[in-house]
Amino acid sequence: MGIMKQFGDPRGLVGRLLVSGMNLGHTPMAKWGFTQFSVPQKGEMADIGCGGGRNLRRLLERSKEGVVYGVDLSPVSVEKSKRLNRKQLGKRCRVYLASAAHLPFRDASLDLVTAFETVYFWPDIEGCFREIRRTLKPGGRFAVVNDPGDPDKHWENMVPNMTAYTAEDIAGLMEQAGFADTKITRKQFTYCVVGTA
Repeated sequence: MGIMKQFGDPRGLVGRLLVSGMNLGHTPMAKWGFTQFSVPQKGEMADIGCGGGRNLRRLLERSKEGVVYGVDLSPVSVEKSKRLNRKQLGKRCRVYLASAAHLPFRDASLDLVTAFETVYFWPDIEGCFREIRRTLKPGGRFAVVNDPGDPDKHWENMVPNMTAYTAEDIAGLMEQAGFADTKITRKQFTYCVVGTA
């Protein structure tokens, strides 16, 4: 499997290397993203498409008593996330092999859901956003942080199964799924969209 095909679903040795690289390469974007929404000090939250698990650790660091769940459809990503967060695994952290289309959470159980650099690869993004809306408590928030890069580079032509959504696309999809008070913030090509359940 070529490197470009690995972005949406890392597998094997190449996938393991890619996931480790993403933890490092996405750090500036993720750090900025975390300044655009608040992390609850208690309650339950999930990072969908958790990749190498670095954002799970960021959630754990920012929430004193919260429980943090990771979800990814790649076994390589789940394994890496578990290793990176092993000190809190089974205590304040759990990682699931699952997809955004079928989340392993009860209705209205989560306070915050995040998705960093992952929604590009969700085949039924509308259905996934509705599924996330189902899991959030009233007033819970959904934050999407993306850096699709320079649109003139046409990443969609280089990366299989990728859709480079604009911030406005994401806000519109959130509203269609029942989210309110969508807010867009930007830093160059990076954006954060937050919606409230």
